Order: sequence, then structure tokens, then C-alpha cells
Amino acid sequence: MKRTESTAKSLTPAEFLTPERLAQLSANQQKFAANILQDVLHARETVNMAGDTWTAQQVAATLAALPTLVDQPHLYFVAVVPVLTAYFKAQQLPNLKELEVALKNARPVLVEKHAEAADEQAAYEDVVALVEQWVQDMVEQADVANLKADDLQHFVTIVHTTAELMITGKHLEPQDWDVKTLSEIMFGPFTHLLDEQDRVPELFNLVPFALTTLFSYLMTQKKLPQGQPLLDWVSGHHDALVTMYDPKLESFFEELTTAMQREGIDANDHTKVDAFTQDYLRRHPTASQELFATDRHLTHKKHIKQIKYSQKRRRKRRR
Repeated sequence: MKRTESTAKSLTPAEFLTPERLAQLSANQQKFAANILQDVLHARETVNMAGDTWTAQQVAATLAALPTLVDQPHLYFVAVVPVLTAYFKAQQLPNLKELEVALKNARPVLVEKHAEAADEQAAYEDVVALVEQWVQDMVEQADVANLKADDLQHFVTIVHTTAELMITGKHLEPQDWDVKTLSEIMFGPFTHLLDEQDRVPELFNLVPFALTTLFSYLMTQKKLPQGQPLLDWVSGHHDALVTMYDPKLESFFEELTTAMQREGIDANDHTKVDAFTQDYLRRHPTASQELFATDRHLTHKKHIKQIKYSQKRRRKRRR
């Protein structure tokens, strides 16, 4: 007998994944079925769409959010809709046809989005390999080779973070690097891409040295036409670079960013960002006073966090 809406009961992933049902799925679908069901149910709760029974609206919202919540290969996303279709069929849901239509409509975007992400990841890995080769070459230099182990790790982190922001974040190859873009990334997203344990004075003290070494190396490779202006900029901003991270400032801008996201402010709309920031400072006078008392280089406009590539794609820079 078919279940009615009042008697239908959702199956847990374990209840659904019996040997008999698994046999009806392809090898790829079997491989990811357990993770898919677990992730989808979690995503359903995350978007606040959980209910007694699935609806087409829930399916659409859940699958739209799924790629932002999980880090899985492309084949995982290919298997999502077939696995969910089998899952809904097993429950004999009364609105199965509506759910199948929602699944069918969601599949192209779901698969395409992740295909694009996979392409981006492959391109990013190419950049990582390129920068790693630069690092290997620079480590042969005496002033780099003689660094203590911890300082060498800081050096590697600075070089990778800077180069990846310029190439992957700003989409600029070294021949197009300029002072304006360098200033934007160093006094913008640079510190946000560092792991918390890397946000220490010892690392920031090495920023001018690491940038100078990187730019000088690229100049010897004939890859950095604007190398001298970049070196001059580093020399002229030495103090600002070694002091650009301040926990109090970072805490303030983290709170400001969160408040903007809560209000739905588009971080790319500079007019709205400036207006919101001014209003936020007026409503938080204590934070405002501390901000201007703490910031030692207010001439550099602080950017709301706009990371141009996903942090989850980045690998640890441990040597």
C-alpha cells in the first residue's frame, strides 16, 4: 500500500542503504550514496528548510546550497540527483513527481557549478606548482637558505600567499603586476588568507624581505617588467608592512563584515559599504575610538574581506 502524507516516514541514510537498494545504484552512486544523504540532510537543516516531508521548494534550496557546504569531487555531484531520486522513491512519497521535477531542474546547475569549480581548482594547482618552483629556486640563495626553520616557513607562506593572490585572485601574471594591485592585496585580503597560527609578528617582520626576494628573483627571470617600482614600494612601506596586522583591528573588521553580511550589504557596492561603515561607527562609538587609536596606517583603506579564491582549496605551506 502506498504511504499517504500523514503516514509517510523519512528513512534515515542507514535505513535506506540496504544491500538490495545499493544494488540498484551504479558503482559511482554507491560510492558516494552515504555521504550524499548525510550532506543533503545537513544542507536541508542549514537552509532552514527541514520539515516533516520533502517539498519541491526544499529540494531546490537544499541543492543550491550543497556545493557551498561540501568539498567533494565532480563525480560526487554527478551522483547526487540519482541517489536522491532513489531515496525519495523508497519512501513512496505522495509528491514524488513534483520532487523528481525539482531534482531534474536542479541537476544541470548543480553539476555545472562544480565542473567550473573543478576547472578552477585545476588552474589553481597549476599556480601552486609554478610558485613552488620559484620557492625552490629562491631557497638556493644564501640569504634564504640561512633562515631559521620557522622563518623559512614564514618566507614560504608569504611568497605563496602573495603570488597566489596576484595570479589567482587578481588574474594577473607577473608581467602585469603593479604597485596599485600589490597595495590592494597587502593591505586587503593578505592577512585574511593566513592561518591563525601564521598571524604572528615573526611572519610580518619578514614580509619586506620576502617580497623583495620574490620581486628580485622574478626580475632576474625577466618576468617582472615593473620590478623596480615594486621594490621601491616595499622599501617605502616597510614599517606599514611589518605592522599591518593588529588583532584589535582584525577583530573590528571581522565584526563589521559579519554585520554587513547579516544586513545583506553587497561588499562590491562601495557606496553602500561606506554608508554602512559610517553608520556602524556611529552606533558603536567605543569601537570607533579604539579603531582610530589603534590603526597606525589609516592612509591605507582597509578592505572588507573579498577573498578571490576559496580558502578550502589552499594547501598548507609546510616544508
